[in-house]
Amino acid sequence: MFSKINNVSIAVVASDPDVHLFFSCVFGEELNMQMYLDARIDEVLKNQKNFDYMIIDARTALKENQKGCWKKICDLFKNNVLVLISVGEEKFFGEHLFQTVKTIFYPFTKNDFYAAFEDSPAPVVNDLPQFARLMGSSEKIKEVRRKILMVADTNVPLIFFGESGTGKTMAAKIAHELSLRRDKPFVIANMANARSEFIESILFGNVRGAFTDARDRQGLFKSANGGTLFMDEIADLSLECQAKLLRVIETGVFRPIGSDQEVKCDVRLIFATNADLQYLVRKKRFREDLYWRVVDFPITVPALRERIEDFPLLIESELKEIQKLAGKSFSITKAAVLKMSACDWPGNFRQFRACLRRAAILSRDTCMIDHEAISF
Repeated sequence: MFSKINNVSIAVVASDPDVHLFFSCVFGEELNMQMYLDARIDEVLKNQKNFDYMIIDARTALKENQKGCWKKICDLFKNNVLVLISVGEEKFFGEHLFQTVKTIFYPFTKNDFYAAFEDSPAPVVNDLPQFARLMGSSEKIKEVRRKILMVADTNVPLIFFGESGTGKTMAAKIAHELSLRRDKPFVIANMANARSEFIESILFGNVRGAFTDARDRQGLFKSANGGTLFMDEIADLSLECQAKLLRVIETGVFRPIGSDQEVKCDVRLIFATNADLQYLVRKKRFREDLYWRVVDFPITVPALRERIEDFPLLIESELKEIQKLAGKSFSITKAAVLKMSACDWPGNFRQFRACLRRAAILSRDTCMIDHEAISF
């Protein structure tokens, strides 16, 4: 299906080393790629005959356009150019710059990437809204993206730590989208919302008659078979269920309630919690043996107050969502942005979204959000 680029040579030119890491993690040696930092683009152009395609990030393309070299690049590669645009950055680049080439939002899945090279006259843009909360240039959010890229295409269990509302579920979804299981189910099991007496049935299922009024239920492990099971608020799992979860992790089998038959499962596990698991282990409220199985690859999602430099981009993104709901465009003053930047945001993105939507309602006559409309 993708023979078009399987036997060609590709130059990847980017200003951000994370882009190179992304291609290495997602594609490995699957494609014949040479990685270059943007400072070495002249070397790529001198050796253009050695490459069939160029992949270039939008910031580098913009710099080359300002130097008057963009047209030369497109002519040399006969428009076999793919431009990577990070989600949230598209507003910085004029549409005219990329009219003759294909574009794709970065990060992306393998299928999206290959589709960009199909014979289509229109640019291929992968608009993945699940990346929105991971946009930004702060070092902490870049570290989250970097670690997700490292582990996404493995079967290693990973766990997201972070306060409530920081986007742990979104990060887990991204890890699934970038994994080899992306075409299989992504199932969410929220341990905080489940009644303790039903958690085992929810996870492992039950047979008819297993308890009063029980009907056949397949459980979330079976529903996620072949895909990913995201267990949110893992710290809320009872000690009894923790023991059974440990057995599933170690053996790959489980037994539905009331059944004498074991069921095999092939599930990639992703966990999340806002609790201090080490503290819970010391207090004997979380099994130590399970702890060492769920923290194989920990990723901490930063709180909103730790991402102040990302606020302009995050605010702009949320205002676009408000525009979709309200049918009108809103702007925000610098004073309002400064006031928001000074907040501690204990509710993180949930509070952030509510704050802006409330401010938009108060400013609907002028469509200009000032500091007086900002309340926490």
